[in-house]
Amino acid sequence: MAKPAFTTEQVKAVAPDAGAPVNRYYRPELDVVRMMAFMLVFLHHALPAVGAVKDSAGGVVAAINAIRMACGFGLCLFFTLSAFLICELLLRERDATGTVRPKQFYMRRILRIWPLYYFGIALGIVFALVFGYQSADVSSIGWYLVFAGAWVTIFHGWVINPAGVLWSISVEEQFYLFVPWAIKYLDRKRLAWLCVALIAVSNVWLYRLGATGAKGYMAWTNPFVQFESFAGGFLLCLALHGKAPKLASWQRTGLLAVSGLGWFIACYRLDMPLGGDANPGSWRLIGGYALGAMGSALILLALLGIERSELPEWAINLGRISYGLYVFHDFALALGSSSMEALSSAWPGHLAWTTTVLVQFPLCLALTIGMARISYRYLEKPFLRMKKRYATIDSQPIL
Repeated sequence: MAKPAFTTEQVKAVAPDAGAPVNRYYRPELDVVRMMAFMLVFLHHALPAVGAVKDSAGGVVAAINAIRMACGFGLCLFFTLSAFLICELLLRERDATGTVRPKQFYMRRILRIWPLYYFGIALGIVFALVFGYQSADVSSIGWYLVFAGAWVTIFHGWVINPAGVLWSISVEEQFYLFVPWAIKYLDRKRLAWLCVALIAVSNVWLYRLGATGAKGYMAWTNPFVQFESFAGGFLLCLALHGKAPKLASWQRTGLLAVSGLGWFIACYRLDMPLGGDANPGSWRLIGGYALGAMGSALILLALLGIERSELPEWAINLGRISYGLYVFHDFALALGSSSMEALSSAWPGHLAWTTTVLVQFPLCLALTIGMARISYRYLEKPFLRMKKRYATIDSQPIL
């Protein structure tokens, strides 16, 4: 067994960039990225598609719907951020101690992910029993217990239940199966080649899915496809070598604009269905997911290194409870949509859309935030304190 490069005392004494101790890595701008990712996903799920209107406005309607669809790439932003942060923390752990301890890594992930994840599944089952969802969907939720939600969706279609959004957690968990081992045994050059291999695998899957006419959601929920976004976060981490980029405001604005434009093109010109049924073809799928992954990496790059004094505190706080926001948002939307159906159905199509945006949207968002805050305080916080016992690199303060 290799001898650790530093003792515990030496680890605590060493100070890397910005004077922060080597056993601590916390960047508040990453919480802002989490908040942005959630808000994009919320917009994607909360905003209804604009219905057909006069032919003269058809292009405008298509553009609005493309923007709504592009917000779904917020999930890719979550994946990219997760890969970036895990890569950064494990590389710092390896540099500080000479190795990576997978057992400690898995304990940290279990304590952070599992309590709220299984609570969300239980809440989904309660919803199914109370609101009369189909029994087939309840049995499908059962597969989520073993983190097979993504594969159930691929083979059996969407689970019509607010807990159905947790399929993305199963993608994360499958990423965790190999990432600590890769960083433990591979140097930076080989890690970069691993990312290239993941991107290649993703594109091979996309080509095959496009050629066989598979439905769009079969690509969207496929872990191998989404590994392209994880690879983007990994490559960004490796390229920065632990340092935050020093960019001017105009450069950050430009990166955000380019990423947003790329997402829009993916949905407007390449007809990316994300979670829909349509299949635009192999090359459009490959191009669309490439734009999604690159846009996610550029957003992360644009926000890295911003001073805390320039960040809104409310965005940082929402970012810290973003896991709960994600888990509960579809429950809030389900409650809100059922209560608003009678009101919106009484209006013409465009007014119904406006009613949803002006009334249902803020109410459901407020309910989501309330549920997430309660969850963070009473469910997540005790496990976060336990998680710190297994941390080599302290990564986030507890509210």
